[in-house]
Amino acid sequence: MNEIEVHEYGERNLENALVITGFPTVGLVGTIASKFVVESLKLQVTASFLSDYFPPLSVISNREPYPMVRAYAGEKKCGPNGTCEQLITILSELPLNPVVLRPLANTVLDWCAAHHCKVIVCVEGFNIGGAVDEVPLIGVGSTENARRLLKKYDIEEMQEGMVSGLSGVLLYEGKKRDFDVACVLAGTHTDFPDAKAAAKVLEVVNQMLPEIEIDPEPLYRQAEEIEKQIKAQMEKAKPTPSAYAETPMMYG
Repeated sequence: MNEIEVHEYGERNLENALVITGFPTVGLVGTIASKFVVESLKLQVTASFLSDYFPPLSVISNREPYPMVRAYAGEKKCGPNGTCEQLITILSELPLNPVVLRPLANTVLDWCAAHHCKVIVCVEGFNIGGAVDEVPLIGVGSTENARRLLKKYDIEEMQEGMVSGLSGVLLYEGKKRDFDVACVLAGTHTDFPDAKAAAKVLEVVNQMLPEIEIDPEPLYRQAEEIEKQIKAQMEKAKPTPSAYAETPMMYG
């Protein structure tokens, strides 16, 4: 029950990669940030995660159909000092059934461990209740090493509170396994798409990967348009019982 299947599209060396996870929660911060990274760096689908508990749909990308939960990766980028970096992004545009979150989190951790990935960075939003001039960031780490990573980039640690969704499960399962999971949460005042909060998180991710240039400025400049696009896509993709029973669903 709740078994998650992993399908890989070819072979790729993912050793020491930094893994970003972006799933729809408050402000859709994770979804916006992860999709922006995939598109701006032209990452390619490297794996997908499948479950009978996921909505019955295909995500169409470059004319190709994929499952809802996908992992994207790029080539390793090496700098003049000999260090090489690689980025993986695992994302979904639609929310998942809570019953599948723990099995998915464990499958993601298994997959990352099998490929010797170095750290998972969960991108999230948290509700701050009103508009602010400067987007606040807070973080939570599953291990001492993950907490040192947050401190290195001046991210204030959450002392008390809750992190929900897949990120929350990855945190406590990462603690059990002693696997480094760092969750970076950006304050957002809305349940609607918040591209500015997503851009704030990407500023930090960009610092973590000096050999890989992630420029969040387009997110700031195009925030309103991006938010409209994401909201429209989610409205189109809302499944209905009659759609399951009577007609194939179409998205685009």
